[in-house]
Amino acid sequence: MEKRGRMNKKSYFFTLDAMLSLGVLVLGSFLIFTSFTKVPSKEQTAGLANDVSAFFSTTKIEDLDNPYCGIGGELWQQGYITNEDNSLLQQIGEFYYGYKKTSDAQFLTIAEKCVINVTADLIPPQYKLEFWIDNILLHPSSPTQQHIYSKGNTTILLPSKNIAYGILDNDLFGPYEAEVLVWQ
Repeated sequence: MEKRGRMNKKSYFFTLDAMLSLGVLVLGSFLIFTSFTKVPSKEQTAGLANDVSAFFSTTKIEDLDNPYCGIGGELWQQGYITNEDNSLLQQIGEFYYGYKKTSDAQFLTIAEKCVINVTADLIPPQYKLEFWIDNILLHPSSPTQQHIYSKGNTTILLPSKNIAYGILDNDLFGPYEAEVLVWQ
């Protein structure tokens, strides 16, 4: 009987040791597999950059339902937007042309607000966006330290480029290189 009691104690410690080892293995596996899920996807970022760029170049003002830069919106009522057949990219090109022609920075502010209003629902919160036109940073016009840091430390930063051009008051404007940068 005394021998049998010692065997039960040994089996109890063996079982406890096995359970602790199994717990350590499960926890280690969990930590290893969850660390791989935080790698940003190049395809998602590239797709988003191309989609935003295509949205700007193909969406016309008349098709835009936006209270700031759509038909009947704030810019339309103030007379800054006059051609409903312009694409968003052409309209931003017009604002940039107005800036180059008059050196009035108000045109760049209007263009930035237009970009902000249009992209508010397009860009998921985990992504950052920059909009450049003719090597001038349009959005954000004054980047925060966090924005600069995230851009400098990202593993995937993908640009998508287009050309902005058009006719305004019988004057040809452009071509201006428009670039959208997206990163996570």
